[in-house]
Amino acid sequence: MAHPTPPPSQSDLEALRRLLLEPEQQALEELKDPRLWEEQVSRVLPEALVRRAHTDKSIQYALNPILEETFVRLVRRNPKLLVEILFPVLLPGIRRAVASLFAALTQSLNQTLDQVFSLQGLRWRLEALSTGKTFAEVVLSHTLLYRVEQVLLIHRESGLLLAHQVAEGIHVQDGALVSGMLTAIGDFVRDSFDPQAGLNTVNFGERVLVVEQSALAVLAAVVRGTPPPELTGRLQDTLAEIHTRFAEELRHYSGDNRGLADVHPTLEALLETQYKPSGRRRPYALWLAAALALAGPVGWGWNHYQAQRAWQAYLERLSQTPGIVVTEAPRRYEVRGLRDPLAADPRSLLEGLPLRPEQLRATWQPYQSLEPEMVLRRIQQRLDTPGTVRLSWHDGVLVVSGRSTAAWLSRLRNLAPLLGVERLDARQLVLEPPSR
Repeated sequence: MAHPTPPPSQSDLEALRRLLLEPEQQALEELKDPRLWEEQVSRVLPEALVRRAHTDKSIQYALNPILEETFVRLVRRNPKLLVEILFPVLLPGIRRAVASLFAALTQSLNQTLDQVFSLQGLRWRLEALSTGKTFAEVVLSHTLLYRVEQVLLIHRESGLLLAHQVAEGIHVQDGALVSGMLTAIGDFVRDSFDPQAGLNTVNFGERVLVVEQSALAVLAAVVRGTPPPELTGRLQDTLAEIHTRFAEELRHYSGDNRGLADVHPTLEALLETQYKPSGRRRPYALWLAAALALAGPVGWGWNHYQAQRAWQAYLERLSQTPGIVVTEAPRRYEVRGLRDPLAADPRSLLEGLPLRPEQLRATWQPYQSLEPEMVLRRIQQRLDTPGTVRLSWHDGVLVVSGRSTAAWLSRLRNLAPLLGVERLDARQLVLEPPSR
């Protein structure tokens, strides 16, 4: 009779569990190490990003905020880096734009001056008055070869307007109306004449509609005047460029134009104007530039002459004013000298001259002038001269006449040497008796 097998002990079960599960547990523990994950992810991350980018745009949407924030922080921390990156790219374009702007400005200025000051411009003004047209319309009709006023990009299959560029100063209707008209005319031509035919040009009034077509889009230019043959080639090249850059957007177009926002600069490059060459163009712009260049030095020289003339006139007034002695005038608007306290204020001598008091730098030292006029003022101030007394100079002698008291005459004799009087003649003075 066989004996039953005893159940395994707990230690035996633990040993069996370790034997069966220990390799997997070790593998799981190793997976917790981030360095192992970094190595594994780095091997497949580039290929995964490229594959997902070809599938949809979710990677771009996820990375855009991160890249934008990183770029903003980088620019804020080091603005010079952005300048160094953009400078080689933007500088040539800025130079071309500035050169083009000045060339266009010179041409426009020459044309404007030619139209204003020439006999031809006068005839055009008379024509505008007689025909009822504006002067600009008459000038345009006589000088314009052609002008591309509008450029339209239309979806070939749906006939919807994709982009519309208009030249500056041109007032137009809704571009969608032009797009619908082109589509209707094109359908009429294909249905009535040839299914493979396409619309190339349409003449309406003073304008010509030049059209180029492809399998996905239609490019139309509204031209005033006679379009040159090379315009067709530029339209074809532009349409080919648009096909290359926006093929996906055109092929899957569903009415949303946001994906075609970058096409506008390409269309704007087609908006050009060309005028008839003038047989004898007068360089008004050069004359005007030369006149302006000469006006600066001439104006400065005239102002300098006027200022110097006014300054010399002021110095002459100072030298002719009693009680003021100019000792030095080292430069314009700067003067040094002596001034009697009873002399006129030097600033009052500026009246009638194109000089302002704040322009002057004057230094005056006080002194007592011995000029006769100043001596008389000093006597009248210090001695309280009565109204009955008359003072005058005769050959360097102070002549006193009239009537006064003996006390006043005594004071005059005592103070005369101190006041600048060397000789005094009081024989014509009648002394009044002292009042009781």
